[in-house]
Amino acid sequence: MAMARTPGSFRLAHRARTLELYADPLGHRHRRVRRILASIQQDIDEGCTAFVRQILCEPRELYRLELERPELAYQRITILDRDTLTTLLEQTSEEALRERFRFRT
Repeated sequence: MAMARTPGSFRLAHRARTLELYADPLGHRHRRVRRILASIQQDIDEGCTAFVRQILCEPRELYRLELERPELAYQRITILDRDTLTTLLEQTSEEALRERFRFRT
C-alpha cells in the first residue's frame, strides 16, 4: 500500500540538472547560449526574416534581433551581445545572410 504524501512535498524531477547548474554555472551558460542560437538558426532556416539593430554601445555592445514571419503572424525578439551575434552570423550561410538579414542603424 502506498503511503500518502504530505501536502507541499514534490519529487524533484530535475534535481540532477539543478545540481549541475551550481557545480558548473559557466558550462550551463554556454549550453543555454548554444540552445538559443540553434533555435534562432532553425527559425532562419524555416524562412524567418531577421532584423538586427544595435541598441547599446557602452558598457557592452548589445543588439536586438527580431525574427519575423508574417504569413504565420510570428515574431520573436532576442537581445544578443556582440560575441553571440558574431557566432550566429558565422554559423549562417552567406545565402541566408543576403536573403533574410536586414541590418538597421
